[in-house]
Amino acid sequence: MRVLNDFYCIACGRTAELLVDNAITMVACPGCGESATKVRAVPNFQLPGNDKAGFPTAYDKWEKKRNEKMALERKQEPS
Repeated sequence: MRVLNDFYCIACGRTAELLVDNAITMVACPGCGESATKVRAVPNFQLPGNDKAGFPTAYDKWEKKRNEKMALERKQEPS
């Protein structure tokens, strides 16, 4: 199965995202032609936190931050 993978070339320092078979670990760098090695990409995501039913722990954290922010804003309001 072909999937998107990141490959890093030590020679030119370029990281390229290529659609290749998942078993492939080295390819020719599209920039310089040298060997580029497959690297693991860490996904960057966060749970939304505002859905109590789906994410109770994240919701509690979100609610606490929200309440603290609202309390701070109330203190800063002109009387």
